Amino acid sequence: MIDVYQWDPEGGRLKEASLEVSPSSTQWLWIDMKDESEDSVLEIARRLGLDAAMAEEAATVSKLPQVEEFDDSTFVVMHGFVTGSGERLVTAEVDLFITDRFLLSITRTEVPTVETLKTRLEEAGGLPVPTPAGLVAVMADLLSKRLAPLIQELERQVDSLEEKAIRGDPETAVQVHALRRDVIFLRRALDPQFDVYEDLAHSRHDAVDEPARRAFARVSNKHRRALESLEAGRALLGSVLETYRGAVNDQTNEIMRVLTVFSAIMLPLGLIAGMWGMNFARIPGTDLEWGFWALLGSMVALAVGVWIYFARRGFIGAPRLRDLPRAVGLGLVTITVAPVKAVAEGLKQLGQWED
Repeated sequence: MIDVYQWDPEGGRLKEASLEVSPSSTQWLWIDMKDESEDSVLEIARRLGLDAAMAEEAATVSKLPQVEEFDDSTFVVMHGFVTGSGERLVTAEVDLFITDRFLLSITRTEVPTVETLKTRLEEAGGLPVPTPAGLVAVMADLLSKRLAPLIQELERQVDSLEEKAIRGDPETAVQVHALRRDVIFLRRALDPQFDVYEDLAHSRHDAVDEPARRAFARVSNKHRRALESLEAGRALLGSVLETYRGAVNDQTNEIMRVLTVFSAIMLPLGLIAGMWGMNFARIPGTDLEWGFWALLGSMVALAVGVWIYFARRGFIGAPRLRDLPRAVGLGLVTITVAPVKAVAEGLKQLGQWED
């Protein structure tokens, strides 16, 4: 499908046109080709006088974002994010040829950003920079705006994972690895895209005018912030994974501690029961009527005594109440004292300067 639009300077908007239109010096065309054959793309490129080798590459090969400048045109490859099979995030390529008289855009699938741009131009009409390069800048800005929901969703999921990591939820590790894979995917897509916008912001080609360069500079800043957010998210995911591993280790240590305490309590009881269960003819206390109950009572008393000993040593149970006043508020005290220390240090240095 081929859509053609012509810029009308008097009406300040793009209106539908055909390839047979010959734009004047104040007019230019936007030719949008979607899911067209290689022969069709090459034919349009030939009619427009574009570089044949680059047109053939744009029609057949999927590439990373890039910028190529020629004598009379600038070739730009941008990527947008779309939902692929299995509800996975994938990139869709947009190839662009920019001159001062026309813009040729080539897509192999429906890119929501391009369709949204057409709708906005039909509704609002005007362009901030009414040139082919300015239209590409608007398209790039729309592509950048689609990053904000992705970054926000990433931050939301990282926050929810922190709570799961503290609880030692087994699903944490799987979700962390899945998010890290998505972050790496986004970074691989955005890094070259950022370089493209930086090149366009500093381009000296006639097809990219100064207002368009400033627009590309703003888009470049948005991508820089998105990359910084992704890097911070990647670091947070590493911290969440370490927190999860620490929580799992704490749970394992708690289980081992409880089992060790019970083993330590049962050890002397098993020793006593083993001694009085020996096959000797005479064992002290076996002839007494209350011998069994005395031995049982002593074993209970020994078990309770060992339990109390472990509890008082802090091996089991909650923190002791007398330890709480020394722990609670320690951080608040540090925060309160910090400004006082800073002021005292400043007065000390001031006194040294006066001396």
